[in-house]
Amino acid sequence: MPQVEQAKRFQIRFEPVGRRARCTRPISIMDAARQAGVGMLSFCGGVGTCGRCRVRILQGQASPLSETETKVLSPEDIARGYRLACRAVIRSDAVVDIPCSSQPQEQRLKLEAEERPVQVVAPVRKQCIDLPPATSQDTRSNWTRLEDALFAQYGIRLEAPDPELLQHVGPALMAGDWNVTVTLRGDELVHIEPGDTSQRLHGIAVDLGSTKIAVYLVDLATGHVIEARGIANPQVSYGEDVMSRINHAMLHADGTRQLQSAAVQAINSTVVSLCAAHALQCQDVLEYTLVGNTAMHHLLLGLPTRQLALAPYVASVVRALDIKARQVGLAAAPGAYVHLPPAVAGFVGSDHVAMVLASWIQAPRTCLRVDIGTNTEISLAHAGRIRAVSCASGPAFEGAHIDCGMKAAPGAIEHVWIEPGSGEIRLVTVDGAPPIGLCGSGILDCVAAMRQAGMLSARGAIQPGHPRIHKTASGTHELVLVSSDNAPKVTVSQYDIERIQLAKGAIRSGIDVLLDAEGITHQQLDRIILAGAFGTYIDPVSAIQIGMLPGIALDCIDQVGNAAGAGARQMLVNTRLRQEAIDLSHRIQYLELTIYPGYSRFFAHALRL
Repeated sequence: MPQVEQAKRFQIRFEPVGRRARCTRPISIMDAARQAGVGMLSFCGGVGTCGRCRVRILQGQASPLSETETKVLSPEDIARGYRLACRAVIRSDAVVDIPCSSQPQEQRLKLEAEERPVQVVAPVRKQCIDLPPATSQDTRSNWTRLEDALFAQYGIRLEAPDPELLQHVGPALMAGDWNVTVTLRGDELVHIEPGDTSQRLHGIAVDLGSTKIAVYLVDLATGHVIEARGIANPQVSYGEDVMSRINHAMLHADGTRQLQSAAVQAINSTVVSLCAAHALQCQDVLEYTLVGNTAMHHLLLGLPTRQLALAPYVASVVRALDIKARQVGLAAAPGAYVHLPPAVAGFVGSDHVAMVLASWIQAPRTCLRVDIGTNTEISLAHAGRIRAVSCASGPAFEGAHIDCGMKAAPGAIEHVWIEPGSGEIRLVTVDGAPPIGLCGSGILDCVAAMRQAGMLSARGAIQPGHPRIHKTASGTHELVLVSSDNAPKVTVSQYDIERIQLAKGAIRSGIDVLLDAEGITHQQLDRIILAGAFGTYIDPVSAIQIGMLPGIALDCIDQVGNAAGAGARQMLVNTRLRQEAIDLSHRIQYLELTIYPGYSRFFAHALRL
């Protein structure tokens, strides 16, 4: 009988991190990196168009240079041995170098927010209870013994048991010598522990953003945030924006599982670290709330997302959900739940509902709320109505698709101004580090300063004349912000200006549609609330100067931080606010921009600087 040839095993080592992927078949460098848990930038989702996943193969056999690589990589890059990780396929033992420019950067994340005081109405409660020990005369089952004791001592009638919890009841009774603490959600048992642990009542709130994940460890007894941590969303290696990730899920049989696993693992590792830092265990987490845009919500739950990419962009579900945390894979007590607040539509998610909820008391009159991100969600409250739109502003404000763009990490230029008269350019970087690129607030400032200095026309064309404006080999112009033998060259190109025009045009046209639908002008706005990390760090003056925001008085603009995270925390500690969020979601009327009468006219006008 002929023997089946065994697949040859080989190993790919990634430097400078030193991690290894073990493979039995030819594999793209990108897929091997994901397998090894190595982070790598991929704004296009691995289709070869963004050029951000550049690597060098130091050792090993790889597929020939592809046509895509010859188009995306410069001749200089090719001569220096650079390949695109998503296109190059490895067939043997190899060593791959990932340059800093292709690695996800540690970025500044905004976790705090201005928020209203919230009364604690916790979703779970603890009861310490003594049970009579089993004897030959009293052979009731452990569960019946627990039921009877809770009813006798507290008047509580337990719901039918969760099979997962049953395996913990007997060991807890034995370990506690018939003294245990039960955690109840309503009349359902979600956790049982030996001894008296009634003073430990903890939960986790999560804001699952497409770029960033904010995780909050909260004391459910007091509502106090014990500690908050922010991390980059590792799903970025499957695509910078939501549509790229949906595309990945559609094109790969296990794409949804990969995206779900990436998010769950990131949340869990943060929860484990938070618990360890405060002498807790994951089983001390008794409840989650989690907010995010509709695509993030669907991917976390493993729901189909194809319909979100196709008109009319219908969600699988938008109602509030309460499901077992273990069903999602989140680290928690055996019977703990995760509460997912309602979304509104295909691209207005529970994060925007949470943001409106958290900021509601601050702006009871005519108020525009803007949560700026890869997908910008905007709502307008006026005359008792709330209307909302979703704008595909793209990742330009995160530094993506900008030639010298980067996230808000040390060395990112975050503020730019040009001195009137002298034309001298001044820069401020994150953490005061040497400049290496531009983050979103920096590019926004730069465009505004160039417009004010006459370097840009109203249509966005760079005007020659300033000594820092150079003509490129392609015949276009660029502004050189940093040029030094000892530092990376940082420029703002005509292409960059166009990316910002498209991004700000998407946002402003969304605002104008909402105003038009209500029949009011921007002069009637009482307040604009800017939320999220980008909304916190931008200069509103620059945003008004380039026309991204309507021109209203600066003291009517509030930058409130991570209001979505604040809303998630509030709903974690107060179950009444969960109903308020449901009521809010029913009140919000979603407008689809692409079918709004005259939208193309609004968008064309919004492109002007």
